[in-house]
Amino acid sequence: MERLGGLQRTVVSDRARLDFHMWAATEADAHDLCALVRGLIGAISGVRGGVTVYTVAEVGGPQWLPDPESSQPRYAFAAEIHMRGRVLDTPEPGN
Repeated sequence: MERLGGLQRTVVSDRARLDFHMWAATEADAHDLCALVRGLIGAISGVRGGVTVYTVAEVGGPQWLPDPESSQPRYAFAAEIHMRGRVLDTPEPGN
């Protein structure tokens, strides 16, 4: 997974555009792994690890994308995930 961009929606929410790549030993296995990850990402709305995920929008459907360096089978897709930030722990002054 790699962040490709996305925009800050409000002062407390972000809409990250993420690129997901799935490698496997065969084209069929890479395809099946892509389908699994796509389904899991599509179902993450709600609170996850203290972060609220509002919506998930697929912006680039699954595509066959063999790795040019290794020739290993690979599929990829892109999604935008709109999520709310959470308060970060701030260090005490002098620490």
